[in-house]
Amino acid sequence: MTDFIFISANDIHISDTGPRSRIDNFKETMLGKIDQMRIACSKLQADAALITGDLYNLKNPSKNSHRLNQELIQAFRKFPCPIYMIPGNHDLTGNNLESLQEQPLGVLYADGTLVNLTHEILKKNGHKVSLVGIPYIDNFDISTIQIPDKDDSIIQICLMHVYAGPKGTMLFKNRIYGYDELSVLDPDIFILGHYHIDQGIQELGGKHFINIGSMSRGVLSEEDVNHQPQLGFIKISIDDDKKVTRTIQSIKLKIKPVEEVFDMKKWEEAKEESKEIEQFVTKLLDDTKAVQEAGSDFNVVLNTMDITKAVRDKVLHFIHEASATK
Repeated sequence: MTDFIFISANDIHISDTGPRSRIDNFKETMLGKIDQMRIACSKLQADAALITGDLYNLKNPSKNSHRLNQELIQAFRKFPCPIYMIPGNHDLTGNNLESLQEQPLGVLYADGTLVNLTHEILKKNGHKVSLVGIPYIDNFDISTIQIPDKDDSIIQICLMHVYAGPKGTMLFKNRIYGYDELSVLDPDIFILGHYHIDQGIQELGGKHFINIGSMSRGVLSEEDVNHQPQLGFIKISIDDDKKVTRTIQSIKLKIKPVEEVFDMKKWEEAKEESKEIEQFVTKLLDDTKAVQEAGSDFNVVLNTMDITKAVRDKVLHFIHEASATK
């Protein structure tokens, strides 16, 4: 019997400082979860650790300190196995893959701490497992995705950073791909990041979808602060008769009670601000005439709106980031 074992994590979103609603030491909390992942890899004798993007929370490279990167390098170098990761949108400036070399994640790739997963073949006792990575892609179109051939690998595992769920739908203005849509692709197992809400582990048409939500809590407005962060566990076994079996489940991480982590008043304030931003962006997109009259100076439009300074600052940040991608 030959076993291939993998431990996966989604959307870590580490930063030097956490959301203002956090009352714990956010960076230390997330480093602690990374260490729990390391311990799981050691105890379960993992062949590889898999991370589906968004290691960082802040997209601007200057917002992530050298100290943070040093601590991440130290933490990941303690792992007993290679760590394969794909870039998420929060690991990039303006959601642009070309910015990777300027990003902290690019440093961890260049250093060899993490492996930028595109296509890797793991071999053991004459058997192979194929690992494929699909990073975050702006305006993701499944018809353009090219997956390397599985060839003689017993299983192909695909990491993707894309909104996906049991059923296709829309989230605000983002499309959520249904598992039936993803299942047209060749991989046997999909590990899905980007959608922070836990969708569980499901099987459809002989394919598995691991979509267990973010390893962090409370960095995005739609998240439930009661979310239970988890790791994914994948065991691929092949016996002497070449029969392949899969064992796929989640591993709960140890976390503190909500009241020890969040200031709920500030959490509610942050949620209200996010609603304001959503409403404002919708109006801004509809109010084409006002934008045209303002030219490139969106401050003119912003100053006519009845919104708080915090919301105004966030909107400006989003607009400037979007402009950088043009």
